[in-house]
Amino acid sequence: MKKIINKVGVIFSGGKPCLAPPAALTFMVASFLILLTVPASAQSSNRSSQGIVAVVNEDIISQFDLGSRIKFVIFSSQLPTNKKTVQRISGQVLIGLINDKLKLQEARRLGVKVRSGELKRAINNIEKKNGVPLGKMRDFLSQQKIDYQTFELQIEAELAWQKAVIRQVRSTTKIGEDAIDEAISEIEANKGKPEYFVAEIFIPFNPAKSVEETFQGATRIYTQLQGGANFAALARSFSQSASAAKGGNLGWIRASQVDQSLSQIILNMAKGSTTQPIKGADGYYILRLLNKRIASGLPLANLSVSLQQVFLPLRQNPPPGEVNAQVNVAKQISSSVNSCSALAKKGGELGSKQSGRLEVADTSRLPINIRNVVQNIPLGKASEPIRTGAGFLVLMVCKRSGGGITPDVRNRIKNILLEKRATLTARRMLRNARRSAFVDIRR
Repeated sequence: MKKIINKVGVIFSGGKPCLAPPAALTFMVASFLILLTVPASAQSSNRSSQGIVAVVNEDIISQFDLGSRIKFVIFSSQLPTNKKTVQRISGQVLIGLINDKLKLQEARRLGVKVRSGELKRAINNIEKKNGVPLGKMRDFLSQQKIDYQTFELQIEAELAWQKAVIRQVRSTTKIGEDAIDEAISEIEANKGKPEYFVAEIFIPFNPAKSVEETFQGATRIYTQLQGGANFAALARSFSQSASAAKGGNLGWIRASQVDQSLSQIILNMAKGSTTQPIKGADGYYILRLLNKRIASGLPLANLSVSLQQVFLPLRQNPPPGEVNAQVNVAKQISSSVNSCSALAKKGGELGSKQSGRLEVADTSRLPINIRNVVQNIPLGKASEPIRTGAGFLVLMVCKRSGGGITPDVRNRIKNILLEKRATLTARRMLRNARRSAFVDIRR
């Protein structure tokens, strides 16, 4: 897909929304694209004897493979179990199977293999996320009349593809400190602007099909969604973008980060709504708005300060004359002192017991009116008088430390940039595999 995000997104300004579909419908977790792919080397003769529906280079897709995938899609997407549904989705399911074959073949060509321990951990992770007892996925699928071997082999295929993509990215991509700094600047510049938590299903244009045929395919998916089908499951099964691995989840984005054909639509969407197919430059998009928020920027390390303060007390329920007199003294101090030592001397002259030096390890724990002053005022500059419940404060920051971007945050941003490069690499690898492949569809 031509990914609709063209810049790094903000992911640190709040918690991620949590979608909670029924446990039985969340097999295909974000870490794995759960696509029912069966390598030819693992196909049994009885499967092949049921008929070949497609040949992809040296591998076949049998009627059994197609039927198993259709059954799983219907189950995970909450589609009606009837002949009409099978007819409606079979073409889209076959395209997905062909793409899976191409992915697996490319991984093999690059010498990528999936170890048994990796496969076991992947399945255990899916069991854990779905509340299935450890090692009981076979029994669970059997209860749903879904072929376990098909399920297991398709996870192996997607793991191999992920490893192949990662290998290519690591060999060709280096994220420097300048790129991380640029991403940080962009995130901070967009603090306070609206962000949108969006999911997508993307159906690309196909040279072998007309634009109208692509539109009709996207419309069929939209109709299934309107009928109550699970968005994330359909995205994993039919979307032709890297986000399919996460149920179509694009994360938090801003309107400025998307194609013009989509930005205005996202701005006007209601929370929880789903669009009809939208024509983009490279295919059709179905979007769902999961949430909205205002960006608060990146989390910073604790900011610590060394403060000098002068406190001018007020009696309880003071008369206006007393308030005016004290505020005038505070203003005179603010305008006349220019160092912490001068402010300390002034506090000693006034004899206020609450004047003096303060060490604050974490400014985030201060009252917000005081926090805003000490975080932003220049060193050695006295603040304007600050009214408190008991009097007036004049503050000066003598020393400030911390408060910057932590190494952990920089590393997370680096991983986002690597993931973006991986998305582009995966798209290019699959596109090249399609161009050079021999595909014979026999149904």
